[in-house]
Amino acid sequence: MLAAFTFLILSILVSILVAPFIIDLLYQFKVVRGRAADDSLKIKQRKSKIGTPMMGGIIILISVVIITILFNWNKYTQIPIIIFLIGSILGAIDDLLNIFGKKKRVFRSFKHHFKLAFHHKKISQRILYTITLPWALYKGLFNSIGSRYGTGLYPHERILIQIIEGAIVSYYIFFYLHIHSIWIWSNIYINIGYWIIPLIFLMIISTANAVNITDGLDGLSSGVMIASFITFMSIALIDHNESIAILSATITGALITYMYFNIKPARVQIGDIGTLGLGSLLAVISIILQKEIILIIVGGIFVVETLSVIIQKLGKKYLKRKFFLMAPLHHHLEMLGWSEEKIVMRFWLFSFVLALISIWISLI
Repeated sequence: MLAAFTFLILSILVSILVAPFIIDLLYQFKVVRGRAADDSLKIKQRKSKIGTPMMGGIIILISVVIITILFNWNKYTQIPIIIFLIGSILGAIDDLLNIFGKKKRVFRSFKHHFKLAFHHKKISQRILYTITLPWALYKGLFNSIGSRYGTGLYPHERILIQIIEGAIVSYYIFFYLHIHSIWIWSNIYINIGYWIIPLIFLMIISTANAVNITDGLDGLSSGVMIASFITFMSIALIDHNESIAILSATITGALITYMYFNIKPARVQIGDIGTLGLGSLLAVISIILQKEIILIIVGGIFVVETLSVIIQKLGKKYLKRKFFLMAPLHHHLEMLGWSEEKIVMRFWLFSFVLALISIWISLI
């Protein structure tokens, strides 16, 4: 326990040293929020966020990776850090494209692709379009349910990288750590064999994107993630997995420093580099500890925010109606007249209550 709290404090100190330098660089290179970033800027009070530095997740990334490699590099932390890096690189590409991209890329719908497979005037092109129909179907599926703004990555491109993450984690969990079971309650575990592999894919993809969706107000996602990582630090200590406890503590410390600079009015925003990286990492930690169910509980805010987006999309597509003034839920509450501070504080409160419940359940 002492080691975990020592690294939590160390991480705070390291990230405090890193943060001002990173924020200054982001200002210097104009890595800032633009006017056409997303639909949330339709909310009048959010226009003040234009010009805020993005990609603040670099602060967390540098601190966590350096400390882990120097002091906590072992079989339990190697793959989580690799996945953290992959997710962060994916997010960085998306951030940079959204900030510096000049033109929207052309996306061909599956319907158009299917039509060209039969009606293109060149036979060679018909063959090409026919062969690539599965790929077009994959792109069409994820772009129909995902969100894409500006010049950033398409949903199918994000998912493809997250599938690769899932493949790496699946091999690591199943063949290296030999984890084939999931925890249900108390000392009850169920061996699900190879079914753990699709579960891992689902958790990586859903958690990374859920954290990304929740990042919409100053301090919101960082506060919820602090509650989540503190929970898994506590569970790791209960399970005597010191390596994961120290890793979770290191992440928590870096998040605490980041949140200091992110509380309204934010001096920096985490960006996709932070949300996609940390979301993937959160999922991996829960899988290593075999506490996948706890992730759903402690990440209740992530679940609700994601469900609000899914409900909104399905409602608009199939029922021709909107269930929320704007999705995700935090923007709906903003449009109802709730202040940003009120929403964030309420969500923090719920998150820490869920964290206490999660730790209590783990102790039973």
